[in-house]
Amino acid sequence: MKFSNLLRLSLVTSVIFTGFSAFAEDDANLLIFENKETVQSQQAPPLMTEMADEIQVKFDPSEVTEVDKEFNRERFVKKARAEMNTEIPKDVLYEFEGPRTEAELEKLLQLSDSEVASFLAKKKAFLGKFAKVLAFFRVGPAKINKALNELNGRFYESSHVVSRSNVKGGSMMFSISGGLALPQKVMEALHKRSIGSFIPKSGGFYYMLGLGAGFARKVDANNKSKFVFEVFVDVEKLKKTLTGIVEVSAAGTYGLVFEKREGAFMSQKNTTMYGGATGVFRQGSHQFGWAASTGLSFPPGIGILLVYQDEATRYYLFRTEGLKASFPALRMVKDNIVSALRNIAFNRGSLVTCQKALL
Repeated sequence: MKFSNLLRLSLVTSVIFTGFSAFAEDDANLLIFENKETVQSQQAPPLMTEMADEIQVKFDPSEVTEVDKEFNRERFVKKARAEMNTEIPKDVLYEFEGPRTEAELEKLLQLSDSEVASFLAKKKAFLGKFAKVLAFFRVGPAKINKALNELNGRFYESSHVVSRSNVKGGSMMFSISGGLALPQKVMEALHKRSIGSFIPKSGGFYYMLGLGAGFARKVDANNKSKFVFEVFVDVEKLKKTLTGIVEVSAAGTYGLVFEKREGAFMSQKNTTMYGGATGVFRQGSHQFGWAASTGLSFPPGIGILLVYQDEATRYYLFRTEGLKASFPALRMVKDNIVSALRNIAFNRGSLVTCQKALL
């Protein structure tokens, strides 16, 4: 890949993150491993005719406008199902408002009307800015629509987390990583033979270690907000890969995070999806995050071509919420040590945990 193309990609992702920081290819899927069938129809698709500054960024349920509060569930479902059967155009920008599959729609409809309205507002703000930036850098409508289709699907997969998120902000992380793994189709063929028993189900290995920081705003049940600053460590290992992996890299990532926090926690587990040029997604029971990545890799530029999933654990080293500071990782280590000592001294090998040990 030419250096000019890599530079353009870096500039695109940088401008996207800058826009959000103000508030605190062929037929293969870039991000998803399962193929999705799209049914073509003669119905004219809705177009994204206005890409401009009237797009509002709304991140709190309390900020939903009167129009959104008048959300009509029956009308939305009817429109969503009609749009599932539309063909995504290649010559004009397409507005991805509804889900593209019945599974995504059914999951969304489990939410209340106000939660659906909140989710749609947050998704529209992100997709609108993403498309606007790509268009500014003269990316063609066909490629923009393909990227938006992937992003739209990821949002709907995490609709419960995004709609109910009470923490949202930005994060930055520096990481080192490397791996060697076979493509998924090759692994499927090898597993049919005896040699496949000697190869891990993931197809190989990939490990990532990252140190990062996040700055966000947390809204409590009384609609009062406070700023949160955190320092964390991410550890990832390969789950599966579509394209295969041959890479050693050092990179910086930056992006947007929505989180649903019901209380303070010391760590959380996510699935991290690397989708090549479309970016990095972190999805779990409490988090939905998107990040752009810039850095050095060997072979040069190989990261843009790779598509794979990791099992990720994030450990929080330091956290401040307003004026209150804590060391979650230190507490976790102390809990484990106290539990082990009590197990040895008093319980003769039976399992005991001490989750609420005092610092």
